[in-house]
Amino acid sequence: MSSLQHHVARMLKPGGWLLALICFAVAGAAAAKAVSSPGALLAPRQIASAQTPLFTLAKLGIGDMSAKEQANLWKLVDEYATVDALQEFCGIKLNLQRRALNAVGSCVEAASLKKVFSKFRSKKGEYLKQWQTLHGEEEAKKTICDRFKTKLTEYSKIMSGQINEAATACRNCFFC
Repeated sequence: MSSLQHHVARMLKPGGWLLALICFAVAGAAAAKAVSSPGALLAPRQIASAQTPLFTLAKLGIGDMSAKEQANLWKLVDEYATVDALQEFCGIKLNLQRRALNAVGSCVEAASLKKVFSKFRSKKGEYLKQWQTLHGEEEAKKTICDRFKTKLTEYSKIMSGQINEAATACRNCFFC
């Protein structure tokens, strides 16, 4: 199980930069869209009379991410699913999907959220089934959950913090 601890510890640290990256990507996409719109380069008097708005609200989608960023996103989804499955196996419901939707729903395209959540649910289901298969007997379950009790509390705090960071980033995003 030490590999799980290493895996999760490694996964939880980069969450903050991913949230910042999302906000900057949204801002960049919105700025690029605004510059390319017909009213973006008009003089102030012309802007007032133009029908096209200067800025268009934008939401980030998976397609806006580079291949490397997408690979990291899927790795993080897998790692979060691992932790959430263990939490649920031990009787702790974090409601990550609902909380993530509330945090970033205004900044991320609905189709991209659906894709991420679908992958998350699929992976979480796989990991939960593995935990059940390997440690489903009551005594084995108690042993595993007791063993990870402190780490699960730590993981929960870290994940909650990252969800709160995402919510703050979306609330403060100028272009969202």
